[in-house]
Amino acid sequence: MRRAAAWLVTLSVPVVLTMVVVRLVTLPWYPAWQYGRLGFPADIYGLPAEDRLRLASATIGFLNVFGSDDALGRLVLPGGDPAYNDRELSHMDDVKRVYDGLTAAAAVALLVGIGSVWYLRRGGDVAVWRALGSGAGATLALLVALGVWMVAGFDRFFTLFHGLFFEEGTWLFYTSDTLIRLFPLPFWRDAGLIVAGIVTMLALGLLAVSRAMARRAGSTTH
Repeated sequence: MRRAAAWLVTLSVPVVLTMVVVRLVTLPWYPAWQYGRLGFPADIYGLPAEDRLRLASATIGFLNVFGSDDALGRLVLPGGDPAYNDRELSHMDDVKRVYDGLTAAAAVALLVGIGSVWYLRRGGDVAVWRALGSGAGATLALLVALGVWMVAGFDRFFTLFHGLFFEEGTWLFYTSDTLIRLFPLPFWRDAGLIVAGIVTMLALGLLAVSRAMARRAGSTTH
């Protein structure tokens, strides 16, 4: 039973760390930073930066409202036309369902992890810190594996990643579609780098602290 609890803690760490950072990135500060930085691609169809930021911020905000919401269907371009077509709205509904599902999974992982930590503590703190350290190590290993995969073939990684969550063809759009105009490739590339960087720092910090605390807890039991 203790071994199972340790495994649950280990498995919960990468899920919780990743989704916490992902949710931090899907907040209004991120599109504001992207549109305000030098070198962010301009819209080839001439949509002003302030309108792009307005629409991008509203789209990001849509992801952070739990349950159904038709907010994206009410967004309009400067000329009064709907910002998104039916295919884009359908895809964003899919994205929201996936996002909500992953958030719920992370919440469950957090609760399971806390419960497992409580169970392990009854036998001393060493097991807790070792399990947390293993979780941090697993997080770093997954990040390295994903990084190597992306470097080896980003297009295939991108395709397989979307294939895990969305039906074939539903996530492909024309360059004239609003989603592509608002969220060009650098937007997602930078988001991935930020998430990977912050998760790496958190995992390294947790690994260092857990090892130090495990040694300390071990020395006090002798």
